[in-house]
Amino acid sequence: ENRLRTDTGVFTVNGESFKLSPITLDLSADVGTAVNDAFATRRDDGVVGNFASWIRSFSTVEDVPLAIAFNDEAIDQTFSAWEAEAIPNPASNGGVSVVDSVIIPEYPSAGQALDRDSAHGKVVVEMSTLNKTGVALDVIDSIPMLTAADIDSAAEEMSLMIDSAITLTSPSVGFRTTFKPEHLASAVSAFIDTEGTKLVVAFDPDRVVEILEPRRSEYEIEPVDAKFDIDLETDEFSVVPGHGGTLLDTPTLLTEMKAAALGSGVGTFPLLVGAEPQFTTEAAEAFTSLGPLAGFTTDHPARQARVTNIHQMADTVNGAIVLPGDVWSINGLVGARTEAKGYVAAPAIINGEPYCCDHPANIGGGVSQFGTTLFNAVFFSCLEDAGHKPHSLYFTRYPIGREATLGVPAPDVAFRNNTDNPVVIATAYTDTSITVKMYGDNGGLTCTDDTHEPEDIVEFEEELVADEENVLLPGQREQIRAGINGFFIKVDRIIEYPDGRTEMDLPLEHRYRTLTEQYMVHPCEISGEPVNCPVELASVVNLTWEAALETLSEAGLLAAKVTGFVDSPAKDGIVLTQDPAPGAWVDAGTTITLTVGVYDG
Repeated sequence: ENRLRTDTGVFTVNGESFKLSPITLDLSADVGTAVNDAFATRRDDGVVGNFASWIRSFSTVEDVPLAIAFNDEAIDQTFSAWEAEAIPNPASNGGVSVVDSVIIPEYPSAGQALDRDSAHGKVVVEMSTLNKTGVALDVIDSIPMLTAADIDSAAEEMSLMIDSAITLTSPSVGFRTTFKPEHLASAVSAFIDTEGTKLVVAFDPDRVVEILEPRRSEYEIEPVDAKFDIDLETDEFSVVPGHGGTLLDTPTLLTEMKAAALGSGVGTFPLLVGAEPQFTTEAAEAFTSLGPLAGFTTDHPARQARVTNIHQMADTVNGAIVLPGDVWSINGLVGARTEAKGYVAAPAIINGEPYCCDHPANIGGGVSQFGTTLFNAVFFSCLEDAGHKPHSLYFTRYPIGREATLGVPAPDVAFRNNTDNPVVIATAYTDTSITVKMYGDNGGLTCTDDTHEPEDIVEFEEELVADEENVLLPGQREQIRAGINGFFIKVDRIIEYPDGRTEMDLPLEHRYRTLTEQYMVHPCEISGEPVNCPVELASVVNLTWEAALETLSEAGLLAAKVTGFVDSPAKDGIVLTQDPAPGAWVDAGTTITLTVGVYDG
């Protein structure tokens, strides 16, 4: 097969030689079948009984046919190219084309052409041969099958088809589109039918689909699952119907376009029924007898960025259906939290520390509260926990030991529907709360929690952070964050059966770590910082020069004397002014300028 696909054939047309690659013709050989046929010719009724004849068969030449296939369309295209190059007066059936919305007829003409039937057979035989010798192809006189009248008729029909705009409408999806004359002109074409006796005018499907492509999403619609609208107060179900998808019916569209172009200018935009939704309206209506299992609500402050994210996730999850035995997870449904999905930047735990808000993980921050709320709904619905992870730090807004964090791709919150009936997840929220409620039938089970007292409590420590902006003075401090104690916690789930039996289930154990309480202080108050604390300057006015010098020296400051004449001996040697003024904060070693009185009597 490799030789057949690489050996080039040489063909002569009207004295011109052309090389032809097997690849051009899409040559393929069924070698596997030929090998099997070859082995079949050597088989007999039994190898042992006919051993001698079986051995002799390997010295006997057997001809086994090899099935070789070619692309007939590629052969015809090759013939047309050879005719154009080697035949000076090729026969032509003519045709009609459109250039810049102008119809250009090309009338038929007699001439010469390859004897296509003969040439086709010769090419197939030669290209199927390993030892090629070269083949001359016959050129014959040819009379076109079409007439000038055929060309004129096609040109007239084409002119009518591109003269005015047409509008097609699909009532089923409310789609309406108009093909302008320039669109029609770019899509119309004329081609000879398969019999070679008639010129057919039609719209080119590839060009029509290209024109419609920018609006594909308006008419080719993905199937939409049915869903539930559940009143969490009354537990009443109503079904929001789903619908199947739609696909463009291209062959019918071309027919409708031509009919509209040659007729009233309007027509139907045809669509096929596409894929059915995975969860149909009929299936949804069968589930409306399910009842509430359990729900859970957590609270949060209003008007925070994290609330936007919590609400966005709640909207996505609302109405999710988990069939018996299936495992469902938040990340599996919601995926990555992105701005395109409506999520915003909000505080999040990143590398074990609360952080906001320029990290990629801040997009969607705060949704762990939704994860916690859903986990508790699962917990109290007696459904099977299939994976969750508590926060490394304990936040008082969450149930102690019974909470969950979220991340992408992990941590996740997942559960398995371990009942014989579907489970429907319903969500609701207010400005200050989020609620998740499960609906289904768990056989009458009820679940409660047994939360133990925290053990091995580790008190948080204080951490000082230097004020790099030099806003704070020594002795002042500003709290950055509150500290969180670490501890070990155990929570058990208690299942009660309809007959009154109880058993412990889903034992949860977790150790929360501490978080330091941070305060911002002047850098001089942090051990190891190469910064001396500044000094609050005391007043030395009205002291003698000597006393003032001693006071400043004790504070680690220097003094420079400037004399000023006074009119009283009582002010002689007394400090009159100081610069900087009293109360100023200055670094140790700063020189304070003192004006000292001099009486010259």
